[in-house]
Amino acid sequence: MSTHSTHGTRSGASGPEGEGGPGRRPGRRALLAGLTGAGAVAGSLALGGQSALAAPAAVAAGAGGYVVDVVAKGADPTGATPSDTAFREAVAEVLAGAPETGVTPGKVLLIPPGTYLLTQPDSLLPATQNTDRTKQSVIDGISITGFGKRLSRIVYAPTVRDTVFWRNMDRYRNIRISGLTFESQDATATFNYSYSSKTFGVQDTWYTDVDWRGTWKAGIVLDGPTANSNLNSEMGWDHCQISGSYADAFLVMGGTPTEQQQDQFLNFSFRDCKVEFQSGVFVRNERGGSMNFIGGSYILVDAKSTGTFFKLGANSPRADSVMRLYAQGIRFEIRGPGHKVIDSSWYKGSITFVSCDDTARSFESWVDDTVVPHVYRFDAVNPSRGPVIRYQDCALLGSHQVTSGTATTAGKLLYDGSRFANRSEGTGAAGFLRWTGPAPWYEFRDCLVKGVRLPDAKVP
Repeated sequence: MSTHSTHGTRSGASGPEGEGGPGRRPGRRALLAGLTGAGAVAGSLALGGQSALAAPAAVAAGAGGYVVDVVAKGADPTGATPSDTAFREAVAEVLAGAPETGVTPGKVLLIPPGTYLLTQPDSLLPATQNTDRTKQSVIDGISITGFGKRLSRIVYAPTVRDTVFWRNMDRYRNIRISGLTFESQDATATFNYSYSSKTFGVQDTWYTDVDWRGTWKAGIVLDGPTANSNLNSEMGWDHCQISGSYADAFLVMGGTPTEQQQDQFLNFSFRDCKVEFQSGVFVRNERGGSMNFIGGSYILVDAKSTGTFFKLGANSPRADSVMRLYAQGIRFEIRGPGHKVIDSSWYKGSITFVSCDDTARSFESWVDDTVVPHVYRFDAVNPSRGPVIRYQDCALLGSHQVTSGTATTAGKLLYDGSRFANRSEGTGAAGFLRWTGPAPWYEFRDCLVKGVRLPDAKVP
């Protein structure tokens, strides 16, 4: 597992933070100094500057070496013409000096307000694969920033179908992408393919204030080499918005699910995100991993579609590793009978929901006995095993379903201090918790059904 810090400064840094000391990220003054033309005006306003007129003076003083502006390289902010060439020239300047060992880009790729049309894959970052085992040619530390969701907008309309917008082939690490909207106009396009190994890795990729829109085949697909279990693929999403539609899923953990090595997808965090997509799957995890989902609003928008927030597979054969999903403080809204919060085939590990609520549509007429937004398949891999599943202080609609092949020897469902909005019974064929096959191990503690206390129960 990676030990790289997501907030570390470069070695040899000196001087006050943000004032241009060696090795430091640019501060407000330096960033403004690097802006030119329309970018300078927007930059001063966006960063709370007193006046955009101060920027040219700073540039004249020679302080503007931290930023590469795509408009200055010829990008068209109206979206009328493709900007692939300008983006490639800009990022080539950002990456100057890389990828020798220890070299970190010293500039930020800046995308001023506007709409930019890209028609070719790999225009955001080049997709060269890291194969140099002597130099370990990893590019460590990349910042790509716009001025906020829907202010700086990149439209991907590839001329060839089934392409990947940008790829990380064991090459880039410690990436920060912020303040941007990415919109696909091709339903066969994938936003990112990340191929990661324990030798190099793609860990510490963070998206902040980023918005995905349009029609995609997939958002981010994680993959790795054969016979390699530590894929070093830590990623985070902070105040992002996932919209549009996905033929596969927004996040695919296990791009080659038949490979046994796809087992160490660790440390993935979604914080205060708006997940409001039309159809498809939000997270499809084929092998296991460790995932945190904290806060935010999760909505399946199209009532007539099918869709699932968490689709957890358990393909075999596989190495035995962590299986962990933690969701806290999320408001789930499912708008049709074809929608699910979770569909899990994990045979071990833990699945925890704390203070979550999926009852927004509990008053609808279609919310009846056929609505099963939480499904657990204990018999998918081992006929008697499942994860420990806990609902604490949650509000839940419809019913939950468990399938088991034989009597459960591992795995349990625990409902603690939760409220059930629709069912008047507790368990069994017509209750809130239902099962196919032998009864699973379950427990109800201090729960309410339609405002009436449900008797505590523990079986067996």
